[in-house]
Amino acid sequence: MNVFERIGSFFKSLPKIRFYYPFATMIDRGRNNTVDAKGRLIATIRLFGTGHSVELPKSSSFTGHITIRGQGNRLIIGENCRLCGEFMIKGTDQTVSIGEGTTFESVYVLSQERGNVTVGRWCMFSRGIEIRTSDAHSLIRKSDGRRLNRPKSVVVGDHVWVGVGSILNKGTVLPDDCVVGAKSFVNKTFKESGVVLAGTPAVVVKRGITWNRRRFRLFSKEEMEEWRTSEPINDDDD
Repeated sequence: MNVFERIGSFFKSLPKIRFYYPFATMIDRGRNNTVDAKGRLIATIRLFGTGHSVELPKSSSFTGHITIRGQGNRLIIGENCRLCGEFMIKGTDQTVSIGEGTTFESVYVLSQERGNVTVGRWCMFSRGIEIRTSDAHSLIRKSDGRRLNRPKSVVVGDHVWVGVGSILNKGTVLPDDCVVGAKSFVNKTFKESGVVLAGTPAVVVKRGITWNRRRFRLFSKEEMEEWRTSEPINDDDD
């Protein structure tokens, strides 16, 4: 290899750097990665590996950090989202998807060990929340060496309100139109909508409910059901 080939190889090995509106930096240390970010970004995006994709439409915004490692991972953010927090995706062919109209005040999302994270439309997540597909370390049964805490995907339905400090751990499945109480630990499948879940581990503590971002003394049936048929109103008080 001559000196010019060495210089060319050196420059090809440098990470690709790109800036996004209004204060965001993408550092790409891999190849064949795509970032389609038309929305408002105040963030760092770090890509390691190959074939990753990030989608942020013009109507949405994200503040925080995005780190993706491995191969073929996807972060898909829907229309009219307002998200703040951190996305950490590590592995192969994993997808983190956030539905239309969802808001995060401060959420850490860990997608690892082939576990996907799916959050539905019109959800509201408060502060200090974690969503995890893996414990990131192994709990082992000593009698036979078997790992006990296997990874699982996390699925959150439409119109779910998650209270401050909660953890949605591996294997969590939440139905549409429910509430997770503050500082709850959820780690299993729930099938009944219109409920409040709370506790460690979370259980159903109230039935026959819905929720709304606004604070009226009384809601009409149409107002209680508006999230199903129209665009809910997003305010800043989560």
